[in-house]
Amino acid sequence: MIGILPGLDDLHQTRGGSKLQLARDLGADHVIDARTQDVVEETHKVGGADVAIGLAVSNASFQAAYGSLRRGGTLVLVALPAEGKLELPVFETVLEGKRVIGSIVGTREDLAEVFHLHALGRTRVIREQRALDQVNESIADILAGRVAARIVFDFVGRRAEH
Repeated sequence: MIGILPGLDDLHQTRGGSKLQLARDLGADHVIDARTQDVVEETHKVGGADVAIGLAVSNASFQAAYGSLRRGGTLVLVALPAEGKLELPVFETVLEGKRVIGSIVGTREDLAEVFHLHALGRTRVIREQRALDQVNESIADILAGRVAARIVFDFVGRRAEH
């Protein structure tokens, strides 16, 4: 889930369920359900993407993200799919000035920037707290797409509101 920053036209694409509603709640300008809609077609209906960030561990999602780019757009690869290969149309990439870059996230500088954005009130932590004895149920919920964002396990036994 990518947060929405003021001044940006944000398009969020996910595979249905609670994540679609979460994207709307966070203020996404456009939301696409990849289960029922053609991501590339829907993205181009609103002008295409200047930047697409590949966060899903799926080659198909990378292909859709690349296809969603407008002329001069950039695909940022973050996730590492098991297949580990991405086929790109060379002529389209060159003639339309598209770029593909990789990004290793999680550096100290990245963390400092995220903390700074959070201190400015531009991010919100979306999480659900569960008891540790719910770990198996939680994994099943994640695999079934029933978890909107992150699950945090309580190792002490107290349950917090979310």
